[in-house]
Parts: sequence; structure tokens; C-alpha cells
Amino acid sequence: MSAAAEKLHELPETPREPDGAERARLAEFAEALGVVLRLFDRELDTATVRALAEPELWAFLAGVLDDSAGREAVARLKDAVDALPETPDQAVLDRLAADYADIFLTHGHRAAPSASVWLTDDHTERGEPMFAARRWYAHWGVKVPDWRKRPDDHIVPMLQFVSLLLETASGAALVDAAVFLDTQMGPWVGNFLGRVAQRADTALYRAAAEFAGVLLSRLRAELERITGVAERIPEPPKRAASEPEAVAYVPGAAPSW
Repeated sequence: MSAAAEKLHELPETPREPDGAERARLAEFAEALGVVLRLFDRELDTATVRALAEPELWAFLAGVLDDSAGREAVARLKDAVDALPETPDQAVLDRLAADYADIFLTHGHRAAPSASVWLTDDHTERGEPMFAARRWYAHWGVKVPDWRKRPDDHIVPMLQFVSLLLETASGAALVDAAVFLDTQMGPWVGNFLGRVAQRADTALYRAAAEFAGVLLSRLRAELERITGVAERIPEPPKRAASEPEAVAYVPGAAPSW
């Protein structure tokens, strides 16, 4: 944890260890993050589409996000999955793959999935936010497989790191999860998800972005309840005139997610 993070947040001297029920709840959040990670990590295939259609998955997600905004986000994602053929043909998979590429590979929707593009003056990848994320990972003994292919501050390794901390579920890990969400993801990821929810070509990725925003918001609230670490989002840097234009409000995504 950086000195800046310690100044921003009021941290407990000795983090409280979660009880059994809290650990179980956090494990559910980690499993729900796994759904987001599968959608964001790589293109969909037939097996994944079939897995997404399983009724047990939707009952589980509805149990994790059990407030009104959560139920709406789960319902929209389920509707998008239900609209897909049970066995999608190549044309359907190609359309999903093209949308995935526009979001995560080619910047086609002008919705960069990496912090550096949003937070650095030159709007390019692999800036200081990448190294900041790398320092967090190193503290917990992990690293990205190849930062040249996918930088440390890409949303996928960031969510993988949060999931790791939730699965570790020690008091220190949960405090770090709360601070990491605020300092490393809070200033930009809501803008990213909001833009995808507005601009993606397919209903599936629009709904997935909204679902991710609501899930992160609810997770952060749960971490605050357990750890006592209140949400503190750093102000994003002032941007030049080339700053990406504002996007529409996404439920669960404001002010930070």
C-alpha cells in the first residue's frame, strides 16, 4: 500500500478478521467477479454461451446482488444472454467477437480498458498507473504474465487481483482490496464501464458493463462494512481538451464505478 493511499484513507491499526459468514459472502463476490472476468478476458465461445444460460448461475447472481439496482442489472444481463441462440452459429460468435475487439483490443468504442489511457496526460498505455498496479501485485507476490500483451493496469488483471484478495479473505487483504478499488480503479473504471454500457454494439456487452459496475459498487460497500475503511476516491487528474467526452449515467457506476 502506498503512502498516498495511507494518507487518503483512515486505516485500522489492526484489521479485523472476517467471520465465517463474511468470508462466505466475500467468496460469493469473488465468484460473481469470475463471471465478469470471463466476459472481459477473451472472446466468447459456444461452451461459454451455454454455461451462461444455466439457470443456477442466475439464481446465484440474484442472491449476490439482492437489492433493486442489482436485480435490474442481473435481469438485463440475463435478458441479453437469453436473446442468444442456445447454440450460436459462427455469425453470432463473430458479431460478439467484433464487439469484444472494439472494447478491449482496438479502441473502437473509445473506451480504453486500462487506467493509463484515462489518467495520464498523453492518454497512452503503460504509464505510471501501470507501475502503481504492479507495486500492489508485487506486495502480494503476483504479477501479470506478460505486461506487453496486457498491462498491469488493464481491467482484467486488476479484477483478478481483487478476486485474489477476496479469496485470501484476511483482514489485511480486505483492507487492501478496499483501498485498491478506490485508488487504482475508482478514478477511471466507472467511466470505462459507462462508456461500454452506452456504446457497445451488442446487448450482451452493454449489460455486462452495467452488471460489472453494480457488482463493484456493492462489493465496495461490503468491504466498508467489514473493514471500516470508508470509500475515498482520489480526484482524477485534470484533463486537456482531448479528454474523452462525458458518458451517460449508469446505475451503480457513479460516482466511482
